[in-house]
Amino acid sequence: MHKSGVVLVWIVALTAVGAVMLTSKMLDVRGSWLKVVEKNKAQIEKNDAELESKEAENKELRSQLTRLMLGWNRYWDAKVTVTNQQTGEIQIDIGGNQGLGSAQEGDEQVAQAVIFAFQPDPNNPGKVSYVGAFRVNALEANGALLISVTPPQPGEVATWKNGTWRLRALVPSQFISALRALRDDLVERNQQIKRKQDRIQDLNRLMASAKQRLDARVNELIGSDKAPQDEILPVELRKGLVAGLEEEEQIRNQEFQVTDRLRRDLLNVYEKQRALIDEVSNLTKKLPKEKK
Repeated sequence: MHKSGVVLVWIVALTAVGAVMLTSKMLDVRGSWLKVVEKNKAQIEKNDAELESKEAENKELRSQLTRLMLGWNRYWDAKVTVTNQQTGEIQIDIGGNQGLGSAQEGDEQVAQAVIFAFQPDPNNPGKVSYVGAFRVNALEANGALLISVTPPQPGEVATWKNGTWRLRALVPSQFISALRALRDDLVERNQQIKRKQDRIQDLNRLMASAKQRLDARVNELIGSDKAPQDEILPVELRKGLVAGLEEEEQIRNQEFQVTDRLRRDLLNVYEKQRALIDEVSNLTKKLPKEKK
């Protein structure tokens, strides 16, 4: 065979071997890519389902947020200073320029805005607690005076702390109804407490009066350190009825003893008289009789 033929055969053989190796390598790569495609397909389907669920959840949350914002309306974070402990008046550093209300123009009457106030809750950092409803009493461009719509309960204003409060223009009606019911219940309970306190005061007065009468009766019985000690007064006024009765009983017993002694002496005298009478009678009988 010619040398060029031999070289060509070797080239063909080497090319065939390389082709087989490349084909095998290609098949391996193709298999791995098919596995990756299948895996990615499953992940894509999972992601599509999760995305659909998240979109539905996002839509529901947006609906809830919309309903919530419609109920709560806008709010302001204002610096608050409590200025009157009796009426519940507070001063804030926002006013007409911040949209808190409308100033009065001329003689035209402007409806006073009602603001719902929340202060930071000291027991729950990061949260707020409801303070109450306030009516705008005086409005300026960058400040206002607000007064509590309902008269504060005793000790309520003492829980209000100066600082940054959250003020809201609106509170959902269901919360207002619940707050009104709670306040009505609080007022009723306070009235019940007041009635019970009045009853306790009446009972205390009756008890004090009864104690005075009891002390007077006890003093009448056993005497008192403050009783007059004039000797011309009866003993029951000086020492009490018990001591007076004891003294009278002692006097009576002494008189009984004297009377008993006198009775015994009288009985002895009587017996002696009887004996003398008997003796005289016997002697009389012994005298000689006169002859007729």
